[in-house]
Amino acid sequence: MECYAVRRLLNPYIDEELDEKSMDDIQAHLDSCEDCKLEYNELLYTKRLLENTPPLELPDNFGDMLHIKLIEGRKNNRRKPIKRMIAVAAFAVASIFVLSFGFNFLMNSTKLSSKAPLSAKSAANYSSEASTGGKEAEPKLKNSVYSSLNQANRGLDSGYERKITKDATISIEMNSVDEGYNKILNISKQYNGYIESTSENTSESGQKTVNIVLKIPADDFEYAISNIKSLGDVKMIRINSSDITEQYYDVQTRIKNLEIQEESLQNLMKKASNISDILQIEDKLNDVQTQIDSYKSQIKLWNSMTNMSTINLTFLSAVPQAGIGKIFSENFFKDVLNAGTKSLNVFFEFIKYAIVMIIYLLPFAILIYLIYKGYKLLKK
Repeated sequence: MECYAVRRLLNPYIDEELDEKSMDDIQAHLDSCEDCKLEYNELLYTKRLLENTPPLELPDNFGDMLHIKLIEGRKNNRRKPIKRMIAVAAFAVASIFVLSFGFNFLMNSTKLSSKAPLSAKSAANYSSEASTGGKEAEPKLKNSVYSSLNQANRGLDSGYERKITKDATISIEMNSVDEGYNKILNISKQYNGYIESTSENTSESGQKTVNIVLKIPADDFEYAISNIKSLGDVKMIRINSSDITEQYYDVQTRIKNLEIQEESLQNLMKKASNISDILQIEDKLNDVQTQIDSYKSQIKLWNSMTNMSTINLTFLSAVPQAGIGKIFSENFFKDVLNAGTKSLNVFFEFIKYAIVMIIYLLPFAILIYLIYKGYKLLKK
């Protein structure tokens, strides 16, 4: 016999209410199955324990009380399915609401993050600046020729080469400014650049200053900046970049249109028969050629600016301080203040991101809690 069949017949087996064959089959199974034999022994022990227990005396009104309890139990059993249905419905509605809220929130966040931060026109006028001192850098590129052109967004194809101008201003304090100048010579040779100009002066306090204008190929601009920053104590650095792609190709288009107009005027000049027409055509032709020369000069200037970046360097000789004053200088207290400020900024940034993360996870936490409560309700 199988275990489930034997366990179902254990009570009548103990009471010897089964036929002889069933009794023998169960006995044979108990002899070979330890689990069923253990359950049999527990039932047998319970029965013998109950046989030795004196009978309980029931109250006189036990039947009436039992009848009342059964009626109340039946009413409660009828109400439970209704309560359970209401709870399940509320759980379903709440889950749908939380899921919808979370989905919409995530979709809105995705849309906001996927939007382009700058339009093509804004990017053309954008100047990125990283500075540790000094006032904001003003745009270096002011083109009076281009001011009359149409600046509407033309939607340049991705195949166009981007035209970006870069320049930087760096101030570095060193023990020996002459050594700094020699290192700049090596950096300019390393990156195929050149020193455009240099000047030096010495103040009344004995501090020597060397000013250098360095030209570096645009592709190596960032690498050169990194090497220059390692030469000494950087007191100030300001980096500017401007995307002039749209202006550049607009001017090229204007040049092509003017060259077509120039060719038409030259053809008209060949066909002109009287002095008045010749003078008018010549005057217009001179005007067109002047515009072409001006635009070509602008293109040449832009090519120079985009091919070679400018780095304005200032090397300052360090003025030695004596004794305790060298340790507790103005820079010491400034560094301590900066360290405290950065520490507080990091702390508040952590608090901000922790709050944002909690808000992100809150709908999912509510959903998990509702699922747990629904599971508990259905399990009852």
